[in-house]
Amino acid sequence: MDTCNNITMDTCNNITINTCNNLNFTEIIYASYKCMNVDNTSNVCEVHYDDAKDFCESTYTSCDWISSLNQSQLFVEPFKVLNFRFLTKKCILWVISLISSLGIGINFLTLTAIPYVRWRYKTEFSILQSPPVLLVLHLSFCNLLYCGFGVPHFFQSINLGYFPYGRNVCFWIALLRNLVAQSSIATQGFIAFCVYNKKMFENGGTKYVIVLIWISSFITIVGDIFGITGEYKWTGSAYGCDAVYEDSKNFGILASVFGSFLLMLCSYFLISINLAERKKLMTKSMGMENVNLSKHISTFVFITLVFGTSVTPAACLAWGLTDLRAGKNLTLVVNCLYWSSFAVGVLLYVLSNQRIKDAYVRFFSDVKTICKTFVQCQSKIM
Repeated sequence: MDTCNNITMDTCNNITINTCNNLNFTEIIYASYKCMNVDNTSNVCEVHYDDAKDFCESTYTSCDWISSLNQSQLFVEPFKVLNFRFLTKKCILWVISLISSLGIGINFLTLTAIPYVRWRYKTEFSILQSPPVLLVLHLSFCNLLYCGFGVPHFFQSINLGYFPYGRNVCFWIALLRNLVAQSSIATQGFIAFCVYNKKMFENGGTKYVIVLIWISSFITIVGDIFGITGEYKWTGSAYGCDAVYEDSKNFGILASVFGSFLLMLCSYFLISINLAERKKLMTKSMGMENVNLSKHISTFVFITLVFGTSVTPAACLAWGLTDLRAGKNLTLVVNCLYWSSFAVGVLLYVLSNQRIKDAYVRFFSDVKTICKTFVQCQSKIM
């Protein structure tokens, strides 16, 4: 695949290979692909060597194309090409652009505003010093990487229909994106556990937990990295470069996803029980009958439901880890829900606490003051 994969599509249109001066691999790919599945469960089409050979025989009659075609190694195995209808393609590209833009903006703002207020108003916003907030910042960091690095790759894959930059680049894109994704998923489970048991994360324990998250995430995907369970390469799906499973599957990823989901369920359930017990004690000892805990409990339920409806369906239907199959339109919806969790997922945590929302307000107030002062200074200078 090295001949056309390491150059741009425009250059590929004018490529010159050995004795066949006008061999056009882009034209070969898009003229020779055939959609093998007609049951609406796949939108992937393939180019086989024989089909490419037939096209070359009818098109390149005046030059030696056989050696050039074999030398390219494009069709050593069936070459998968993404094939969407025009409107579907435009819609999915628009959605991906929106997800990437929102994800970069929201997570960059979080990683700017909270650390600033955490440093500038340390005593006033003491909640920002707590271990759960540090884990939320780590979640935002992971999500920013995914939206800034992983999601644009989906756009490129769907827009072109194939990956033009070679197998090695494809491998590293898949590795880094999956590592970041697993770290983000694991962080959400640890946030829930940290809220339940803050003492375990105090005295610098959060930093060790973050290191543990990255190590465990790497271990989760190590089978795919070394080709034991799967192989990172071009998939011919909306994920572009990702793990491809044949004889074996990486059930460690499923264990990580459902393990984090189970940790969230148990932690938030135990927190809700503790809150209910505290309400009983306050009612009995202090006569406080109007203590409203429904807001806190509904927040925990909502966070868990969002995780359960965005991450777990993608793990079961879109990652090739189970025998479950869905129609291509449903798979696209599942993928978009999963990708959007990286864009807006951190808002579930920062907007559920009034003091953290106040920290955002303080940050924007300070930014406004700084900008106003800067404009006044520039006016005086001029």
